[in-house]
Amino acid sequence: MSIYPSQDPSGRAPADRESPDLLEEAARRLADELPRARFYIRITPPHVTYALLGANVVVFIAMIAVGYFMFGTLNGAEDSRVLALMGAKINRLIAVNGQVWRLFTAMFLHIGVLHLLFNLYALNVLGPLVEGYFGHARFAVIYFLGGLFGSLASYAFSPVASAGASGAIFGLAGSITVYFLRYRENFGARGRAILTNMLVVIGINLVFGLAMPGIDNWGHLGGLIGGAMVTVGLLPRYETPVALLPGNYPLGERPRGLQQAVWVALCVALLVLGVQAATDYWLTVY
Repeated sequence: MSIYPSQDPSGRAPADRESPDLLEEAARRLADELPRARFYIRITPPHVTYALLGANVVVFIAMIAVGYFMFGTLNGAEDSRVLALMGAKINRLIAVNGQVWRLFTAMFLHIGVLHLLFNLYALNVLGPLVEGYFGHARFAVIYFLGGLFGSLASYAFSPVASAGASGAIFGLAGSITVYFLRYRENFGARGRAILTNMLVVIGINLVFGLAMPGIDNWGHLGGLIGGAMVTVGLLPRYETPVALLPGNYPLGERPRGLQQAVWVALCVALLVLGVQAATDYWLTVY
């Protein structure tokens, strides 16, 4: 016996029957029209980013004040005495005097208004992205370790005094590149566009740094590599929650606190070893 509907002599199916293909198509359309569970990534507000923006502005104002009240100049942000006093990266003082803290304080100093404004703009663009996807704590770790790796690279390979948040900002650029490299397909066209834009911006800035005098390209490169390396171990691992009803649900994140803490500890250990190696070298020079 045939499982297909019988046909009249004209070849038309009876009006009260439907073919299996039409029934499947109708079922698919109905399923598409029904409300479904949808998932999204919960974005963290950029509170730490705003705090860092404010801190950089406050330190810049302090540099102007120190220059005026201590050295009688209104151009304290570009005065070598002010920069040295407030913690610029100066290799001799780090190696001979043991002032390793300069690798950190240099991240908050800026040599001139344009230097400050450029870094504030970059931080305001990249900071909310990284903090949004990684959260406050991991963002702070990526920012500061990226900045410290930038300072380390500058200390190890450049004898010139330097300052600025550029190393930390390049660390954020490396971080967001790693993130969208991992999840570019999940974000579709937007994710691929962000990844492409980041690679172009990084390339342009590195070439510009090589072409222009007075730019600490070692600090940029060290921050970029350091931020990317730290991010590899801090990437969120998303998991889909159980959703029984239609609606919008935030993606969960697999807990990996111990693994991430171990990774950060390894990065810090590598940073310490790098500082020691650079110091041993500069002590043979000075």
